[in-house]
Amino acid sequence: MIENLPPPAEKWVINLELVRIKLLLSDPDKIEIAANRKKNMDLFAKLGITATGCLTYLRQLTYENYLSGPEDDRDTGEKDCVWEFGIVINEIDIYIKIVHKVNDNMLVLSFHEAERPLVFRY
Repeated sequence: MIENLPPPAEKWVINLELVRIKLLLSDPDKIEIAANRKKNMDLFAKLGITATGCLTYLRQLTYENYLSGPEDDRDTGEKDCVWEFGIVINEIDIYIKIVHKVNDNMLVLSFHEAERPLVFRY
């Protein structure tokens, strides 16, 4: 399965992105969570957290959680702004998709149970 994936970003690029994500997490006005997506809401309920509770897990991400990115946003056409990560919480594989907006805000588009096996690249 990994042979069908594009080459991963280099570790230093991922780490730089994670620093950027964590800096944005320090400013709640710069973060939007797609909390109204049913898949996301279902997981929040299952974990017993609020939408903003998922930010705690985002702060824990390392390059080892990296799945793919940066990729172009297929909805807006913006370049190199979509990143995908995975994390295991309470033995549940969680898929995370983060989109950087042009105004340097961040959208947590996906934070839900993985629909296919997570392929960690490092």
